[in-house]
Amino acid sequence: MQVYLHQNNQQEGPFTLPRISARIVSGDLDSATLAWHEGLDNWYPLNHEKWQALGIVAPPPREKVPLQQSAPVEETQKEGPTFDSTSEEETDDEASIVQSAEQLSELEPVVEEGPSSPSFASYTEEDFKPPSFEEMEKQMIELRVKRAGFPEAIGRRAHEINFRDEEIENAWGVVENALESGKGEEQAFASLGQAILSAGLNDPGLDVLRDEERDVADRMLNLQMQLRRMGGAKQVKGPASWKKWVILGLTALFIGGTIVGVLLAS
Repeated sequence: MQVYLHQNNQQEGPFTLPRISARIVSGDLDSATLAWHEGLDNWYPLNHEKWQALGIVAPPPREKVPLQQSAPVEETQKEGPTFDSTSEEETDDEASIVQSAEQLSELEPVVEEGPSSPSFASYTEEDFKPPSFEEMEKQMIELRVKRAGFPEAIGRRAHEINFRDEEIENAWGVVENALESGKGEEQAFASLGQAILSAGLNDPGLDVLRDEERDVADRMLNLQMQLRRMGGAKQVKGPASWKKWVILGLTALFIGGTIVGVLLAS
């Protein structure tokens, strides 16, 4: 199932349910964030019962912490006892308190508006519109181009950190030859990166690129499944209708031929 999020007045996704749950647990997502998947009649916050039925358990939305203001200094002074004389230290303390109160009164209250909990009044009908088939196809093309560059980037990074393994020694030889000759470096680095990916090798120096590559692959898989569902109906509808009319036509010809044969025989 692909889930779309609405944050910062724009649509994000699609994401899988496990990834949504992980982001909620890590605190990356607020449970008040609006989300939608194919089949829902509207966008609902992640703490809604509709998402609970799908296995997403979200905590209550984050509460805004009100700005605490100190009590007026004058009232505090009225409640305390009055002395005819004060020490120099007490006078300095009172002056510091008055100065702090004046600075606090000059500050404007700061109201935090989280990106995951915008007001419904700021949304338009276009914000709640699911992506079209053409938009998802365009996104798929962009993801393919981005993923095609990962092998070369991983190969170059492996060369920088001198990451070696028996399973990629042949690819390393190709890189060294390319660097010596000054030809085919891009293809050589791409071959090294592809060898690392195919062998499933890991290294802390490659974690960032490997995580990005997995994220793009997950998004492509989710998008491909949704494109098949949306485009499959259009592709099947035409041939199915054409076959139906052919079968009906052949049936009509067979019945008509049978009736004519019976009449001629009689």
